Amino acid sequence: MAAHSPPPPCPVRHAAARSARFAMARPAALRLAALLLLGMAGPAALAQAPAADARRAQEVVRVVAGINSYVRWPAPHPETLVCVFGTPRYADALLDPAGAGHLRAVRAVGDHEDGPGACQIAYLGALGALEHQRLMAHVIGRPVLSISEANPNCAAGSMFCLKFRDNQVAFEVDLDAVARSGLRVHPNVLLLAKRKAATP
Repeated sequence: MAAHSPPPPCPVRHAAARSARFAMARPAALRLAALLLLGMAGPAALAQAPAADARRAQEVVRVVAGINSYVRWPAPHPETLVCVFGTPRYADALLDPAGAGHLRAVRAVGDHEDGPGACQIAYLGALGALEHQRLMAHVIGRPVLSISEANPNCAAGSMFCLKFRDNQVAFEVDLDAVARSGLRVHPNVLLLAKRKAATP
């Protein structure tokens, strides 16, 4: 009796097996490619971030100085003292005497009563909820111009809230906070805030 020869390999089955192996290998290859791209883009992104922050910090100085020019205090002061509270991201140029112009900024420590009251401007960075509440309790009702860097809704008591959009630094105004401060704010700055808010 003649021996039966094994059936020839099925080309469809071999093609399916190759496709399955390729499908299993492809996610790993894509992950490797993604990691390589991240590795190449990482240093460039890290190099660009400080430069962008530095540009925004310079723009913050211009915006703070511009707002300050529209404000009148009950009593004259020889210089405008800016106290920086919390952890700001864009206050480096403000704290630099060479770049701050006629503004003199100092980094405040703590939120004790004499701190905010001794300043003409309180510049607020990131703060914890309780720390922010205590600080605003010393600012509200006093002739202190409060400018917040990290208050997106402008609803936490600051008079002016900075808005960062691409390469532009805009701001919003809390009219209730302005009224409580006792400071005289020229209406033009309110129009400027609306115009900046409407800019895409």
